[in-house]
Order: sequence, then structure tokens, then C-alpha cells
Amino acid sequence: MTKSDSSFLLDITRTRTGVDIWEKRGGQLSCTHHSLEPGFLLSFPDSHQFYQLLDGLADEYPVTPYRITTIYGEEDGYQVQAGRDVAQKIEEQTLYQARLFNVDIRPEQIFCAHTKKIVGGFQDADRFSPDQKADLDMMEITCRENPHRDPHPEHITITTSERQWVLDGPERSIAEDLFTIIQDKDPDIILFPDYDTWSGIFLGIARENYLFNSFSRTGRFHTVAPRSYFSYGRMEHRLGAKIPEGRIIIDTRQSFMYREGDLRGILLASRLAGLSPNLTCRLTPGTLISSYEVYEALARGYAVPFRKSDAEACRRVTAMRVDYRGGYMLQPPPGIFADVTQIDFTSFYPSIIVSENLSPETLNDRTKPGFLSSVLKPVITLRQHTKQMKKTDSSYAGMDGVLKWMLVTCFGYTGYKNARFGRIEVHEEITRTATRILKDCVKLTEAHGGEVLHAIIDCLFIRGGPAKIIQEEIERMTTFHTEADTYDWVVFLPQSDGSGSYCSYFGRLKTGKMKVKGISANRRTTPPYVVRMQNEMLDILSTYQEIDDIPDARDTLFSVYRRYLDTMNHADLRDFIITRRIGKHAYNKQCIAQAVLDTYKEHHVAIEPGMDASFLVRDEKRLIVDPSWDAQGIDTRYYKRLLDKAYEEVASMLP
Repeated sequence: MTKSDSSFLLDITRTRTGVDIWEKRGGQLSCTHHSLEPGFLLSFPDSHQFYQLLDGLADEYPVTPYRITTIYGEEDGYQVQAGRDVAQKIEEQTLYQARLFNVDIRPEQIFCAHTKKIVGGFQDADRFSPDQKADLDMMEITCRENPHRDPHPEHITITTSERQWVLDGPERSIAEDLFTIIQDKDPDIILFPDYDTWSGIFLGIARENYLFNSFSRTGRFHTVAPRSYFSYGRMEHRLGAKIPEGRIIIDTRQSFMYREGDLRGILLASRLAGLSPNLTCRLTPGTLISSYEVYEALARGYAVPFRKSDAEACRRVTAMRVDYRGGYMLQPPPGIFADVTQIDFTSFYPSIIVSENLSPETLNDRTKPGFLSSVLKPVITLRQHTKQMKKTDSSYAGMDGVLKWMLVTCFGYTGYKNARFGRIEVHEEITRTATRILKDCVKLTEAHGGEVLHAIIDCLFIRGGPAKIIQEEIERMTTFHTEADTYDWVVFLPQSDGSGSYCSYFGRLKTGKMKVKGISANRRTTPPYVVRMQNEMLDILSTYQEIDDIPDARDTLFSVYRRYLDTMNHADLRDFIITRRIGKHAYNKQCIAQAVLDTYKEHHVAIEPGMDASFLVRDEKRLIVDPSWDAQGIDTRYYKRLLDKAYEEVASMLP
């Protein structure tokens, strides 16, 4: 909905005494301050044991008795009007016997949860409504130079709906003109690739030259510190950034949530989590779903634990052997198969949480309402709506992408030791239930004369039998929503030992489009030259509806491969750039990754674990690589191997 008479909460920022909220109504922007007292909740296993500590606290800070409500029930405690530093000292002095709540909750979340303010949305609308379109002024800024290589912006392009500016010249002149244009046009949202790196550079230029940095409407910024962290089996890196006040600035190159969810997805996530869009676009999906759960707890009056004490209960080893199992998988046979239907569950694991009423406090009593299941239910309902709507309206795709990733990670967070509302037994019960459901689906398929070629976590590939009836009965049996793709033919690739790969396949859908997963064209580490060749081969295969006709394509596919191989030395060097995530500060042995680190260091470009590095392999044997901006040549034998692999992926399993 677009509303001119309703207030749209654009941004919310913390201050020393509370929060500032920036609202837009009828084209006019206003900022109001709201005071918030710092505070946390405290309880002891035996308060009489710590009466001296309580007396000392009461001498310094307001301390009042308080009935604390957690997802497990109520307990007697105290409300202390003090900050995090005091809470940590209490932990230390009580040898971590004290139980602390609401210690490190962001004041923005507290304010939104208690006042029902909707950041990133209209104030009289449903927070879960995806149909909120605000009339916000936009601006796009791009710098030609890479900030990791050269801090001089050199050439800046500024674009609005009205006109475009191109800025060149000395550093001070460019910065002054940029700040002036931003201040004059006063956009609500700026899309700026690499802003998180440029923000610190421009802040330094502004301070050195006494310029008003108009990236922030107040001239003030909040600092997000850079950090590397390990997540889902790989190293990630979050860049540091200067977060503005009163204006949304999105680093479109670095923000995963923006790439997956665009602007409408970012605003939807802000509404759900009660956080500023500036922060939302820089958080991971896991942090967002955790923030959403925290918001819901605050809004429902539950205290949020500071340190978890219920990560896992004591169990016998024999029980753990049964419980510690992952998702159910059936390995596919390698080869090509005709008339296959892929049935996917929508948000499978979150749906299990809701249907089975799984939550830390319901493990021993599923009849009482569960916190985790109740807060996930409206998100699943919303995801089903956006997934359906995006089929006819592409503007819903971004919101669907954000919801998808938030729901994907909510399962992992149930087993994360520091998750506010997670517990490993919940995690295990989800996978155990999923295994039971998939096994029941396999039996149901076979009862209808079908064959399950492949099953992995939340999807089935079936051949034979009445696919539509099987899908309907699966939905009836599980009560979960599913979607189906029907292939004219599908290829399951082999692993190195000759067995079928769980995650590498491609096939022609009944619509005539190709669907691929896990092959070279689908990997972000594959150079564009190889991607282009494999996509050309897949386009050729997409014209063949019947398996029996595919052998006719072999010569054509090989000719494509030969053409790319023969013209490799004449191609643009930029087509051979490889982008790979660096996982360490240093490697124990000499390898391509270490050569990349050494090369970046020689070019005075800092790179941290979890960051992406772009390079070309010039001599594999001598481990010589070139950074993407200084390409000298390529090792044709190295890139030939990549072409060979991409060709074999497509051609090896064809009849």
C-alpha cells in the first residue's frame, strides 16, 4: 500500500539517552527523540545468599523487585537500572550463578517492541504485510575505483530520477561536490556499491578538509566494526562501516540480504526484527531470524536470557547415538532419466517446528503453546504468500528471498549453543521428524507405483506413478505446502568414486527451461569464460525434449568446446577472473590461495579471512597469480582443465 496520510518510519538510531526516530509523512521528514532508561533483569538461585551484593547495587542504582517471565514460566527477581558493564560485574562476583536477562538488547528493538512502532513500514499497517510501498527519494552512487586498492575515488557517478552527475578532479573537490549534491537532493535511500569501505575514506576526507559529511542527515555516524567469523562450514567476513542517521545507505555489492532481497526485502526484514534498515542490510539471515525472535519475546513480555543455561540437557551416550543424526538422504544413481518430478517442501524444517510445536519449553509437553513455533508460524504463512505472488509479480521476489533465508537459518539456530531460544534437543527432534516424514513419502510414492530416484533433506525426485496425485497425498499426509517441477529428462552427475552426486544435477523442465545445480555454471568460483561455454551447451540441450534425440547433440556440444578451447588465447583476460573466498590469514603449504594472499600483499591490498579475492592464474606450476586489476596473462593448461571439467559435466552422462 502507498499512503500519503500515514507516517512511514524510515530510520531509528540509538543515542546516549534513548533513540531517535525518523518518520516521513506526506513528503515531509521529521525526527523525534525518545528517552530510554538502561536496565536489565536479575535473579538468583538463592537471593538470601547474595543480599550484600543487592544492598550494594541498591546504593548505586535503582533496584526493584520484579516478577520475571521467561518461556519456561515465572520467577522472582529484580529490575536493575544499569548498563551491561554492571551486569557483567554481577556475573563475575556471583561466579556466574546469577541469571541475567535483557542485558544486551538493542534499544531500538526495545522501543519498537514496547511501543509497536514499525521501522521500515507504515505505522497503521500490519507489520507482516508485504504490500507496503513508501514514496521514498532514491539516489545511486558509484565510484569507478576499487576502494581496497586505491582510496582516491577518482571518478564518481551520481544518479537520481531527475538527472545524472559525473564528478572528477582532486580528492577534496570530488568529496565537496558529492556532499553538496547529497545535501541538496536529500535522498531517503542511497544505493552505493562498496559504501562500507568508502564510508571510512570519505569520513576521513571530510574531517581533514572540515566538510560536512552529508551521507548522514545529522553528520553523525555509528561504527560497525569489521570481523571475520565461521558460519555454516566456511569463513565469512563483515566489513566495517560508518552507519548514517536519518538516511538509508546500502552497500549493494557487499550486502547479502540486498542481493537476495532487494530494497523491499530489506524493509520487510526491518519490520520483522525491529531494526533500522541500515543495520538489517548488513546482518546475516541467522542474525535476522534471531533478532526477530528477540523482538517477539520482548513484545510478548518474555525476558531474553543473556547467557544460555539450557543449551543441552544431560543424556546417556546410548541415547545420543540415536539422537545425533542429520537429515535423510537417498543417493541417486548417476545417469540420465526421463519423466522425473521433483517435489520440494516449502520451508520444510520451520514447518516441522510449527506442526510439531517444537520449542525448548515444550520438549516434555507438546500440549502447551510453544514460543518458537508460535513466532515462526506467521513468517511461514507470509513466505507462502510471497512465493505464490512472485510468480505473477516480480516485486515480491526480493521479500520471498529474505524470508527464505531467514527460515532456512532458523533450523540451524535451534542447535546453536548461544541461540537465545535454541536447544540441541529441538534441533535433533526436527531432523528426526524430517527423516520420518521423508521415509513415509518414499513409501507413499512406491505404493502408487512410483520410484524415488533421489531424496535429500526436503525434496524428492520421483519417476513413474501419478505424480500429481502423489504430491497431493504428500500434502494431505504432512499438511505442508509443496511445489513440483516436472522434467522431460534430468541428469544426476557422478562423484569421483562413480556413485551419484547428492547435489549436482541438471535437466530440461517441461516448460523448456533448464534447471541446474552444483555444476560449473552454477558456482561463483568459475571464471566467466567457462560459465559462458557451459551455458551455451545447456542452451543447446534445452532444445531436445526427448532423451532418444539427445545423442544427435554430441557433435554440436563438442564443437562448442573446441571453439572455446581454440579461441582461449584471444579472449579478453577479464573473462578468466576467478573469485574465491579466502579462508585464512596464511596457509601451511604453498598453494593458489597462498599465492593470492602474497600477491594482494605485494599490491598493498589488505585482505581478511572471509573476504573475496579476484585473480587470474598466470602460471600454476610456479604459483604465479595476477590480481584482477593487473592481469598479465593466463596459464592455458590450467584453464583448459576447467573447460574440460565443464564439458564433461554436461556430456559425460548423455546417452
